[in-house]
Amino acid sequence: MALIKKISTSSRNGDTSALFTLMLTAFAKSDWSADLYLTPVLINTKANSTALSVAIRRLKAYSQMAEQDDVRDTQVRDLFKLVEGYTHIPIAEIKEAALLIYCILEQYGLSIIYEDYAKESADIDSLLIDLSQADILLAIAKLQGVTETIAALNVAQKDFEKLAVQQAEGHSVKKDFASASKLKKEIITEFNNNLMGYMNTMALVQPEIYEATAKTIADLVDANNELVKRRRKTEEPDSELV
Repeated sequence: MALIKKISTSSRNGDTSALFTLMLTAFAKSDWSADLYLTPVLINTKANSTALSVAIRRLKAYSQMAEQDDVRDTQVRDLFKLVEGYTHIPIAEIKEAALLIYCILEQYGLSIIYEDYAKESADIDSLLIDLSQADILLAIAKLQGVTETIAALNVAQKDFEKLAVQQAEGHSVKKDFASASKLKKEIITEFNNNLMGYMNTMALVQPEIYEATAKTIADLVDANNELVKRRRKTEEPDSELV
């Protein structure tokens, strides 16, 4: 009976990356330079594992951008609704101040939240500049809660732009997803078709050299495969980002 089993092809991208990181750490505890077959296989596996980790980090960064975009969209909506509400108050001073601010908001429109990231960022930056003019600040001061709402939007915008620096707008998330999925498939196939069989054989032929590492690898693979099974039983939503 084989010591090491095949890695489940249903493993997520992130789980696969974590699994191979642990396996490579286990291999690194011994010197395999004398094994002319295993050495190049490990070098190739390490390169693919690193590439997979990079692709996953990009996907996570993009996912974080989407979450932060939702935050700033909420702040934009709150600002529009709050100011619009003040335009209906039958108190001349407050209504006039609200109309002055709302005229600026209407120049951009609430539709800016549906623009692409780069265009929305540019429009929000421009909007915040317009709202910082001296006469507008006087009007804002007359409307309770508006100053705080603008401040919250400013923070949300800065937080988004920090993430945007990490994940360039021109980078295709679909390309990263395809790259991660392809690398996961390749690294698992290489292990299942070659490395697994080799380590199982050598653990029998030269147990003093290979058996300890083979057992560690076997435990890691079993733990990963069990995780896949548990997700299926609980119908946990699958995600390639985690």
